[in-house]
Amino acid sequence: MGYNDWQIDFIKLKMEIISNINGISNNMSIDNFIIPKSLSNHLEIINFLIERSDFVSITSPFIMQDFQNYFSNINIQNTKFELITSCAPKGNEQLTKPFQIKNFAETIKKSTNNWPEIHLNQKLHSKIYIFYKNKNSLCAIVTSANFTNNGLSKNHETGLIITDLDIIKKLEKESKNSLEFVSLSDYQINKMCDTVEIMMRNKKGLEKQEDIDIGLTNIISKFCTPSAGNRNIELREGAQFFISVAGVSDRPILPEDKRKFNNPHPTLWFAKKPKGMKLGDCLLEVAIGGKCFLSYYAVASQVFERTEKEKKENPDYARWPYYVYANNLSLNYGEIWYKNPLYYDDVIKNFKTSYPDLHVTKSGKDNIKGPISFGSSYFQVTKDFGLYVKNILDTY
Repeated sequence: MGYNDWQIDFIKLKMEIISNINGISNNMSIDNFIIPKSLSNHLEIINFLIERSDFVSITSPFIMQDFQNYFSNINIQNTKFELITSCAPKGNEQLTKPFQIKNFAETIKKSTNNWPEIHLNQKLHSKIYIFYKNKNSLCAIVTSANFTNNGLSKNHETGLIITDLDIIKKLEKESKNSLEFVSLSDYQINKMCDTVEIMMRNKKGLEKQEDIDIGLTNIISKFCTPSAGNRNIELREGAQFFISVAGVSDRPILPEDKRKFNNPHPTLWFAKKPKGMKLGDCLLEVAIGGKCFLSYYAVASQVFERTEKEKKENPDYARWPYYVYANNLSLNYGEIWYKNPLYYDDVIKNFKTSYPDLHVTKSGKDNIKGPISFGSSYFQVTKDFGLYVKNILDTY
């Protein structure tokens, strides 16, 4: 097949070759603008597309060190970002990647006032850049070029610019299906950075490792939120189970409101300081009003208390002054709970039918109406009942 035949195929598939040596060979029409062939490499083309997009998804296992310098030359004030990357024990990645992710997130936050969506795929090798405008995809770049200075402008990298919407949808699906951890928050990223700093103060043995492993994988599993498709996450051995109560009588949570509980990393509030609640314990969230389960979480932080200033400014903070960060382990269920509500009275009835000798609460009771009606924002249940509920929610 000759060069002209290849060119015809690319036109049919709405693709164009991009290289760091020659840029693109022809002007390329996208939506209502033209990518000029005068753009000579990935860096210039990606920058050009970022400035014409309102949402950009970047998939790259390696990323640059200094995003402040990179984005200083691009207008991103009205642009939202998503980053899919990895933080696996490869080379010295576990020592550098947390700070690179932190630099990316804080730069985007400072420039746009929006925290970017940051996800991890620990086996990632793909490099995909997708650009959107008004919720519609403009184009995608599939390439050998990482989101680094060398990858975008210095190395001899080659890729494809794609405008075929069906292919872009497949790329979106492929990128999301392989995620292991989603929506990293500043708290979670800081935990990763703290781990690196602690390990760097004691460098013993690190210099002998070809692929440095500082145990960051374990930290990520404890503090970061697993994706809906990540079934490799387990509660910590010996985890305790608690009911966490959401809503109040004057602001009930009802199925007909169709409120979703799929926030990957929420804060859960308590009227009294939770005693004995530890990192990795399980919180089963129930609704006042709806009388059903909403989602379940792993405790991902110590217990914090609102400041006196926060309590004065927000009556809800005064009412529920204590909180923990939590990882949502039932993202799929939390998305659709209201379509077929799992009423806790029915769950308890079925539990007692199957296990008549086992109790529901840690105090030996077989219902949870009492502590909820008395205004308890949390209370402990037995491991048997906790696992029973967890297993039901996991089927979603």
